[in-house]
Amino acid sequence: MKYYEEIVKNRHSCRKFDERRVETEKLEAVVAYHNDEESDLVDEIVTELRFYDESAFDRLKDSVGYNGICIKAPHYAVLFSENKDHYLENAGYIIQGITLKLTELGISACWLTINDEHAAKDALDAETDLVLACVLAFGYRAEDNDEKNAPKISLDELCLGKDFKTEVNTDYFYHELEDCLRAVAHAQSFQNLQPYRMLVDVDTVYLVGLPTEMTNHYDEHLNYGIAMFNFYSVMWAVRPSAPRWSFEAPEHDLKLPDDVKYVAKCKI
Repeated sequence: MKYYEEIVKNRHSCRKFDERRVETEKLEAVVAYHNDEESDLVDEIVTELRFYDESAFDRLKDSVGYNGICIKAPHYAVLFSENKDHYLENAGYIIQGITLKLTELGISACWLTINDEHAAKDALDAETDLVLACVLAFGYRAEDNDEKNAPKISLDELCLGKDFKTEVNTDYFYHELEDCLRAVAHAQSFQNLQPYRMLVDVDTVYLVGLPTEMTNHYDEHLNYGIAMFNFYSVMWAVRPSAPRWSFEAPEHDLKLPDDVKYVAKCKI
């Protein structure tokens, strides 16, 4: 599938950027993408996307970072959001879409963990009632960046059957669905832990979250949004009328252990 093979699989996080600025027309393409009504997960949540230049590094380095280290880049995308139910999943979904849009434009990116959202917002002098939800460093990859691709989990690890105690029935894996699931297996997450699983039923998939002490509340819910975007984006590339993710309760008992949480479902 073109979108999975050419966009999702080609997205690799970047820790070292060169000093080139991204062209105005490409930044405008990202803004246009964000303004599209299909770019979010929860339509009712108001968000605002702002770009900052390399000077934001010194302001953000004490409050955001990757493994405690802020990445220096020529550009930063910051998403502000209403603080409503599922706003972090929505933010992760939106910024993952922007990440893949940047990939499509030949631009690299790196998610930055927010260690102190209030300090980061104050450092940016952001005059808005919205909360700071995501920070993304982006620009052109440095030629001497020799970073290795992070390992991802296999479909056998990712997928279960109609509930947590049932093995997946791969007879359900028609080609498009398999690529959607591979896109989830390929999704980035904090420390590349991918602490979630997909339950695959006849007509519905369910995303559930696994316990991990290494992931904080913010990254946990951003992870879910990223995974949901990867799945939906590949499905949408084939079926623009494909059903969207829903946070409504599942139709049947998923038999989840006490420490595993239900996140969302999507019709297939």
